[in-house]
Amino acid sequence: AKVGGDVKISTDTKLSEWDLLVIGPNVALDCCTVRPFSMNTNNCFTLRRIHIGENSVVCAKTVITGGARLLAGTDVGPLSSSHELHDAQPENRLACRMLRQEPPFWLQVLCGWPILLLQKVVSLTPVLLLMQHMTSMTWYDGELTSLQDGLAYISTPERMCYYVGFMIMRKIVTPCLALGCAIVTKWYLIGKFTETPEEQEPDRSDWELFRTWLLGRMIPDAHLCGVTKLLGRHYEMVSMLYRALGVKVGKYVYWPGSGFRFAEPDLVELGDYVVFGSRSLFFTSDSTHRRQAIKVESGSNVSDRCVLMPGTVVKCGAVLGSGALTKQGTEYKAGTYVGSRGNECVLLKKSNGTVEPSESSYSRAFTKSGRMPYLVLPEWFHIAWSTLCISLAAVGARLPLVGALVLAHRRFNGQWFETPPFVEVMTIVWNMFCMYPLVLLLVLTIDVSSKWILMGRRQPGSHSWDTSSYNQRWQLYLSIAPLRSFASGENDFLDFFRGSQFLVWYYRLLGAKIGNNVCLYPNGADPMMTEPEMVTIKDGSCIDDASLIAHLNTGGVFTINRLEIGERCVMRSFSRLQQSAVMEPKSVLMEHTLVLPADTVKANEWRQGWPAGRGWMEDVDEEAWDDRDDVEWGQDARKLNAETRALLCCT
Repeated sequence: AKVGGDVKISTDTKLSEWDLLVIGPNVALDCCTVRPFSMNTNNCFTLRRIHIGENSVVCAKTVITGGARLLAGTDVGPLSSSHELHDAQPENRLACRMLRQEPPFWLQVLCGWPILLLQKVVSLTPVLLLMQHMTSMTWYDGELTSLQDGLAYISTPERMCYYVGFMIMRKIVTPCLALGCAIVTKWYLIGKFTETPEEQEPDRSDWELFRTWLLGRMIPDAHLCGVTKLLGRHYEMVSMLYRALGVKVGKYVYWPGSGFRFAEPDLVELGDYVVFGSRSLFFTSDSTHRRQAIKVESGSNVSDRCVLMPGTVVKCGAVLGSGALTKQGTEYKAGTYVGSRGNECVLLKKSNGTVEPSESSYSRAFTKSGRMPYLVLPEWFHIAWSTLCISLAAVGARLPLVGALVLAHRRFNGQWFETPPFVEVMTIVWNMFCMYPLVLLLVLTIDVSSKWILMGRRQPGSHSWDTSSYNQRWQLYLSIAPLRSFASGENDFLDFFRGSQFLVWYYRLLGAKIGNNVCLYPNGADPMMTEPEMVTIKDGSCIDDASLIAHLNTGGVFTINRLEIGERCVMRSFSRLQQSAVMEPKSVLMEHTLVLPADTVKANEWRQGWPAGRGWMEDVDEEAWDDRDDVEWGQDARKLNAETRALLCCT
């Protein structure tokens, strides 16, 4: 890649095909996707150069596509794409977190690093104590003077239980201690965050910058150091943890499975019975560090992939639908909002009259569990189940290594000095090479069988917490998903099969109807399809980093319905097909596109926008145009007909 000076790129920005990236100086990329790769209806893909001019900004959840040319000083806001450069405005720079000033380096080193080191030591203390206990055992009393001594030492069968114990400690105890340190530091050192008065400039003193920086480093993820994964992710214990950090949380909030990462938790207020979808972001301060509180009133709904800007107020009865972008300092009254156009969500439906908050079906299931038509498992059971699944996942992650050492120990009968070291090392390597497929087969069997045991074959319809056991069974099934993350780096083994026939076979095992020559998720997806038996994909279709989600969660009521994708259809990065929607043959959803429920994308139709309006028709039989990197698309990316013709250049 050609990258200029003083470029700021967040760690969660997705960059690919680096040879085709030209990034000018002083560019800021914040949790976005910059991808020259795109798929087409002719079963080919295109690679086109991307130019990002100097002093440009690309904000969170935005996609820059192949062939894009951002002029100098282009500021693309959140939840947008390079097809929507007409929405690029200078005020979008306020939404870019990479432009926030950080505390001076000397303050990070002298104050921040010792605190972070102390947190690390405290969180690992149980592991170190267990390790000390292991070294005090008398299984091996020799001296470590050679490689064979080391192999004999680590392969002692009695030591294997300790290796597994280390991993379980790291997954269960360490996160709790790390979060405990963060909470204590938050209240006794960092202190409470307050709003910036309107008539004053933001306080950008070294100490104020350091407070936000330190909390972000101590809680670096959206799962509160991994603790919410142990608690079932959605339940009241999660609310208690956020309250401990300063968030004002009401009763029976249904938390998202992906979690939240609040930079200034004291500035977030959530009412009773609020329901969240996954992968949303809350910004309580802008790039100038001006802080404004976000309030989500009782009975509101914030769906998946939303971005709430500082000062947002979501009133009772308001539903922020998929991919909704709020405007800074704006109040959203009762109604349904979705997507982003002109840097703000679109009002789809306005509610009449006053809406009073009502108890959600999720709340009723737990507060009136005795009246439910099924056995409602108490919250402690969900915590125990999630913890057990994560413990088993930790064991599975070390099973190939432990198995390889045990087999090698038996192969040599513990007599490591009678065989050349090279043979011993290669034996261990070969054992691991054999163990990984066996563990993969075991995990795959557990994964697929648990789906059919717990979920059965899904049927279209409504599944409320207070009328159906569907949601409870689904949460139990989702808790088993960490078992798939046994590969190196705790990666889901599905990521190793992206774009291959193996992934197609896997989803067929889960009930999906998938035709021939289908390419699934060559660049991954977050998440991959969640209700496979509701999905039909016909021959020759291509699904990139897109969402095939067959459910909607509104007020705690899950509704699921079928999705149908015709022959040689394409879903590109950050596109989504909602329930009951249909794509007819050779239709295309371009980057950052949402097809609303029960909508039909006509044959040969290309759509773009979140939500997508009427698209345009492409004659896919006409001769493809040449791909020219020197074409200047300019700021008006609405010239999509010419651009999409150019993207069909690989016949």
